[in-house]
Amino acid sequence: MNNTRLQYHATGGQLFILFLKNMFLTVVTLGIYSFWARTNVQKFMAENLEWAGERFSFHGTGKERFIGFLKAAGIFIVLYIAIMIILWIANKIPVPYFATIVGIVLYIGVILALVPIIIVGGRKYITSRTGYRNLRFGFDGKILEVAILYGKGILLTIVTLGIYYPWFFAEKEAYIQSKTRYGNTNFGFSADGKEIFFLYLKGFLLSIVTLGIYYSWFLADVQNYIWNRTSFQGKKFRSDITGGKIFVNFLIAYLIILFTLGIGFAWAVVRLTKLFIESVSLEAEVDFSTISAQPDTQANATAEGLEALAETLEAFLS
Repeated sequence: MNNTRLQYHATGGQLFILFLKNMFLTVVTLGIYSFWARTNVQKFMAENLEWAGERFSFHGTGKERFIGFLKAAGIFIVLYIAIMIILWIANKIPVPYFATIVGIVLYIGVILALVPIIIVGGRKYITSRTGYRNLRFGFDGKILEVAILYGKGILLTIVTLGIYYPWFFAEKEAYIQSKTRYGNTNFGFSADGKEIFFLYLKGFLLSIVTLGIYYSWFLADVQNYIWNRTSFQGKKFRSDITGGKIFVNFLIAYLIILFTLGIGFAWAVVRLTKLFIESVSLEAEVDFSTISAQPDTQANATAEGLEALAETLEAFLS
């Protein structure tokens, strides 16, 4: 195997034991252990991922995630109280539907403010806790820049009934990749919204015609397109996954889960993860002598806590 190709060494048995441990402790602690459980899975994934003879590592902890969740809960309570006070005042103003309009504006405003915070903060946390060869990754994106990028992209996607999404996707990926770095060296990404549009159009139409069978080939096209336009130190990544391999492995994974009554889920996950990861390679070795450490001391788990809180509230309300 080419030493510039990613390798994944996990086994279904290892992941199965980890799942059992995580589920048991999460139930016993009434959900509190879920923060440690998520960290355990990410450590497992990183430590089983290898490139050029070296394994990756993940240095996040369940404790900092739990603290981040508590901070997020505090922020949510303060926001909730502030909104209730504003709505109480709005209800005192004798203008028809004034309080309702204010409520809608506040709700949209909070969502628009939280989304870029969660995106930037979450990626800063994950990258700053991920390591390779004793150096950490990082993310230098700005909340305001992401807010403008997403605000424009979502608005134009809605106005064009989804047609603009490929161009939004290209801009979003280019921004995120260009702001992501390993040590002090940033990744690169170059894409064309028009190419992505026709890629999605082809995938959508052929998936309908083939009753969903073509979806595996669509996934292959999307993965190959993204990786083939991603670079590091001017060297391009390559992905050579095929729709046929995805289709066969999805089918095998489904049969494993079905005939083991769900027990084989871990083996199915490892099989699919290995397929997608080991299709990726870099065209040449990295010159590590030019890369130095650039730690992100401000990254924390509060944004992840906001995301976890939002997911918890959504599950509770549904």
